Amino acid sequence: MNRPLHVQPDRVVSTVCPYCGVGCRVDLYIKNEKIYRVMAQEGPPNYGALCVKGRFGLGFLHHPDRLTAPLIRREKGGELEPATWDEALSFATERLAQIAREHGPDALYFVSSAKASNEENYLMQKLARAAAGTHNVDHCARLCHSSSTAALSRSLGSAAMSNTIEEIPLSDVILVTGSNTVETHPVIGAMIKKAARNGAYLIVVDPRRVGLAEVADLWLRLRPGTDPVLFGAMARYLIETGRHDRRFVNRRAEGFDAWWESVKEYTLEHAESVTGVPAAKIREAAERYAAAGAAATYWAMGMTQHNHGTENVQALVNLAVLTGQLGKPGAGLNPLRGQNNVQGAGDMGALPNVYPGYQPTASAEVRQRWADTWGAPQPETPGVTMTQAFESIGRPGGIHAVYLMGEDPITSEPYQEHVRAALEKLDFLIVQDILKNETFPYADVVLPAASFAEKHGTFTNTDRRVQLIQPVFDPPGEARPDWWILAEAGRRLSLLTGQSNPDTWEYSGPDAIWDELRRNIPEMFGGIDHARLAREDLRWPCPSKTSPGVSVLFTDRFYTDTGRAKLMPAPWRPPAEQPGDDYPLVLSTGRVLYHWHGGVLSRRSALSKAYPEMKVEVNPADAERYHIADGKPVMVISRRGSIQATAWVTDRAPEGVVFAPIHFAEQSANRLTKNTYDPTSKIPEYKFAAVRLEPLDPAEAAAEI
Repeated sequence: MNRPLHVQPDRVVSTVCPYCGVGCRVDLYIKNEKIYRVMAQEGPPNYGALCVKGRFGLGFLHHPDRLTAPLIRREKGGELEPATWDEALSFATERLAQIAREHGPDALYFVSSAKASNEENYLMQKLARAAAGTHNVDHCARLCHSSSTAALSRSLGSAAMSNTIEEIPLSDVILVTGSNTVETHPVIGAMIKKAARNGAYLIVVDPRRVGLAEVADLWLRLRPGTDPVLFGAMARYLIETGRHDRRFVNRRAEGFDAWWESVKEYTLEHAESVTGVPAAKIREAAERYAAAGAAATYWAMGMTQHNHGTENVQALVNLAVLTGQLGKPGAGLNPLRGQNNVQGAGDMGALPNVYPGYQPTASAEVRQRWADTWGAPQPETPGVTMTQAFESIGRPGGIHAVYLMGEDPITSEPYQEHVRAALEKLDFLIVQDILKNETFPYADVVLPAASFAEKHGTFTNTDRRVQLIQPVFDPPGEARPDWWILAEAGRRLSLLTGQSNPDTWEYSGPDAIWDELRRNIPEMFGGIDHARLAREDLRWPCPSKTSPGVSVLFTDRFYTDTGRAKLMPAPWRPPAEQPGDDYPLVLSTGRVLYHWHGGVLSRRSALSKAYPEMKVEVNPADAERYHIADGKPVMVISRRGSIQATAWVTDRAPEGVVFAPIHFAEQSANRLTKNTYDPTSKIPEYKFAAVRLEPLDPAEAAAEI
């Protein structure tokens, strides 16, 4: 890929990068049906910038592990055998219908995909609700930003970025917390660094010395898992000293008294004792943030993946509301979404408690509206989250069948061996994907899907920008677009269950699916259609054909029932598992620049050569204490399992903390993490697990491999 520019392409196709939520626009240069160059487009959202994943990470499109034909396991313990599409879809839907008859619709679970298009996510939740009769649908936001969704929705009425990427240069103060932005969202990381060079005051809150910490004006290196205390203390100090925005709070917020009672103990001195951050630094951060004309907050999974992730984000919400840092350019609350269409998957209703447009399933009026649209009565029983679903497999009243689209739970769920044991008990598993993954061997039906480069549709990026994708290649073999597979499955399952009108599953293409969505959610998408997206950039909300889309949310009101922001207590709970004599260190997991999530895509590209092995960051003091040598093999051991890795001795990790990337399935960091969940969002606690390190003799390491 990326040959000299003088090579004449057969064609150049404009599309969207399939990796992180920035949604970079790219031009793919094609020669002999292969991509030989990827170039960033000059317009928004990336303005000519592109990271290594977008430029060199598309080799997976032509990898030998691409799924190219439907497969069926006709009996448990048998082999997966090739089948026709008709056979595979009939086998899959008949088995789902049988399980629904025997155990009820809520014995089925549907997992949608943040890598699939908006239209495909819409159809997956429709498949669950209209054809199967259950609200049991979810997607990977459960594992990354469900705590953001919970806190933002209840306090502000919207769970998306309140502002836009283009506004980064307009910020006077930028607060980044729990995000290694220069590696996980490199284009946004570069924009933030440029803003800091141009005078923005940059505050970074993170236990690790991440890239932005090196250029920050103020770096608060807090102890892992103490975030609510830090941000609660900042807010308390601002109230105590009268530095908050009284007019904004009085006019546009509610719940102040209950919130104030909850933070009275969070003095600066108390926060220092809990977080390890000097009180003077906490004071400076608070004063800078409150005094800014426009202060923007950005965060990612370092904030959300805790047993108190909702409280972490709630503390950020409270701070922004108290200082009036909402409803104006360059300010706001801006969760950085990890996957290319995780924002869109949520917008489309691939969640157990909301329909498309975040309309609550608890509302009888909302249920009736969708029942009329789909010709299908809607269930009153609420759905369960994806993490709850996997925990329930094999238990009375639990899940008996799972339909996975573009998800690999063995890699992504916590406590890997626990998930394997659950899948072995599962009655029926459908895997719909583009590549083989760790969950593939457990499938009873495999449905080969088209990649982003082989279909039409839309993605929604992290700042609500809806963007068209278009096919670059034909799908390999018999692979089909996810929307086609889901429409066929929906029609067949509807005939078997009698749940919905099969005619509602007839679509001419993704544009027809999108039109069904926007007719039902006009306040968000009424002004957006595929034809208009081909001509101009749009983000939701965009209620009419004359609307340019709204960039800054909450300028005059919040989207709550009262129109006011709700201040809410954000009490701190210590992490569920604490270090001790046997497991004295804290493990935190995350991503590196060269790879992405479970590595299914990036490790099947040229990027595998750039970062070929599992490395764990170990602080020099810990390395000396536990006799760990840089570049040598080491065992990382928790109460749930162990993995082998190469030690990277570096002060990027603070003393007492080990950092492990999540991209190496053969040495999965999630073999070590604990299946403990935030009680509100049900997100796993990936950022805090007790471990120990043991050096491994090179000869032993070779034997382990």
